[in-house]
Amino acid sequence: MATEQYDQGHLDVGQTIDSAIAKKIDYLSALKAAVADHQDTKIYELLDNQRYAAEIEHREQQANDAGVMNLVDNLTNQLSHFLSENLIDYLGKAYPFFYYEEYQTGHYRIYFGNWWDRRQFGDLDVLNIRFAFNQDEYGKLADSFKLSEQGKKYNSEAINKLSAENDHLQELIDSATTREQKRAELQNELKDANSRSGLFESSKNKEARQEIVDQISKLEDENEEARGAKAHIKENNQKVLELSKENTILSYEQKSIVDTFGSFEDFELANRNLYANYLKHLAKADGGKQVADNE
Repeated sequence: MATEQYDQGHLDVGQTIDSAIAKKIDYLSALKAAVADHQDTKIYELLDNQRYAAEIEHREQQANDAGVMNLVDNLTNQLSHFLSENLIDYLGKAYPFFYYEEYQTGHYRIYFGNWWDRRQFGDLDVLNIRFAFNQDEYGKLADSFKLSEQGKKYNSEAINKLSAENDHLQELIDSATTREQKRAELQNELKDANSRSGLFESSKNKEARQEIVDQISKLEDENEEARGAKAHIKENNQKVLELSKENTILSYEQKSIVDTFGSFEDFELANRNLYANYLKHLAKADGGKQVADNE
């Protein structure tokens, strides 16, 4: 009896192993065939069956079988490189202002525009069909759209502040002679006030003398600030130039998005729907296979 139970248990385990191996073989065989035929849609389905079912077939399906899918974990870079050909070709038409650089196998940087001083805008995640934008750069672009509704540019406030500071510094430089004349006058007044001071000096005289000292101190502070004013103005002018350049770049980016999508909101919507939009495009391009579109 014990032997029979052992034999049955041994058989059950063997069948479980055979079934698991068969599933792995079937998965790898399907993936191999899809790669051989460059059936990118099928490859994406095999890489994330759950997402494909939800976003393309509009149905719920069991969770991904990680035990099968992790068989290709060490091939992600190669699969990304393989799948990038059709994806980047599609993106070149859907997002004509983005350019891509493969800096290592299967890894792509995104650049916004082909103009001078263009910005590195993030990375392209080929396997998940999504943009991984640099949040600082993306935030600047989003803010520039909001400010443009108020007739402002992204760096307008900073430029105005620097310009006002330069005006103040230039005024200090221009008024050097007047300031020295005023300082000489105050020194004479202070000398007279000191000559009138004594053991029983009135509070009024003390206040007048302190006021003269304070005015002289203020002029000396202004002289100190004026001594470094030219260098400071030069630094500020360089900052204004850089901020103006950034405003220009942002204006190019805004125009590119509006020309292609109509608005920043529609650009964001397209980004959210990129996975579904691209795979539907692929399915139509395949010729025979049609994907249900319930939109």
